[in-house]
Amino acid sequence: MTRPDIGMIEAKNIGYKYPKKEQSAVDDVTLSIAPGEIFTLLGPNGAGKSTMIRLLSGLILPQHGHITICGQNMRSQEVKARRTIGLVLGDERTFYYRLSGAQNLKFFGGLYNLKGPMLKDRVQEVLSLVGLENDSDMQFMRYSSGMKRRLSLARAILHDPPTLLLDEPNSGIDPESARRLRQIILRLKKAGRCILLTTHDMEEAEMMSDRIGFLKNGRLIRVGSLHDYKNIIREKNFIAQIDPRTISTPKAVDKIISELKSEMHFDYIGFRPNQFEIKYNGSIDINRVLTAIIRHDFRIERVNMFGPSLEDVFIKLVGC
Repeated sequence: MTRPDIGMIEAKNIGYKYPKKEQSAVDDVTLSIAPGEIFTLLGPNGAGKSTMIRLLSGLILPQHGHITICGQNMRSQEVKARRTIGLVLGDERTFYYRLSGAQNLKFFGGLYNLKGPMLKDRVQEVLSLVGLENDSDMQFMRYSSGMKRRLSLARAILHDPPTLLLDEPNSGIDPESARRLRQIILRLKKAGRCILLTTHDMEEAEMMSDRIGFLKNGRLIRVGSLHDYKNIIREKNFIAQIDPRTISTPKAVDKIISELKSEMHFDYIGFRPNQFEIKYNGSIDINRVLTAIIRHDFRIERVNMFGPSLEDVFIKLVGC
């Protein structure tokens, strides 16, 4: 049992350095994740996200620091700790291609000591949960990328673990499959699972995360809620979508931008396909902006104003 004053996933000052590498893949990271929480790790390629998943799952052990999962020490109680984990890896290659989805799950269920009617019922339950009940007899080699991802999640929850480690579970799949997987993950969160997620999809991170941690060069440089992060950037965004039929020449666009720069201060003003984009702090006179655009016979189709996105935060904290 996990004590109420600690998270289901606890890492304290953990570090790991691959042989022949000068820099540590994970460097003195401490984090705690609670039941019913989705904690998302963000960072550029090579930041240490996948290594963190491997460390927390017990696939590799930290060279310093310690990890506990549901109160079980990953070093001294490794078997017990790993039984509490459901794992989805980004480079999944362990399914048997000639076996069906159901046969694969039955095989892996046996490794968790699930047997007989209990195993059969559980396989059908998780296949139904991920929407593969009608494809359970299809060979794994015939599954689409989205179906393979869903089967990976089905296997991760087969033994009903309280914690889930999901390394880019939506990578390389179509939007509909990604949406379906997000719904399943949110349902698991609602049921009290403790979930660590890695992703490169900023929209997905905004949609799903209770807290977000940014990794850079193996170090966890900041942890907070989406609200916390957006408060560190005061910059606002204004976009005016233009009817392309009314855009006369590039010189007309340049003239509008030049006029606006002479009248007001912006952090950024530019034009990309069919829209003016402005970034600014404080306030600007929107009417003057619109008037300048209309004065040159540009027809405005739509105006959007919004605060900083998670992508803006990502670039500010870890961008090169």
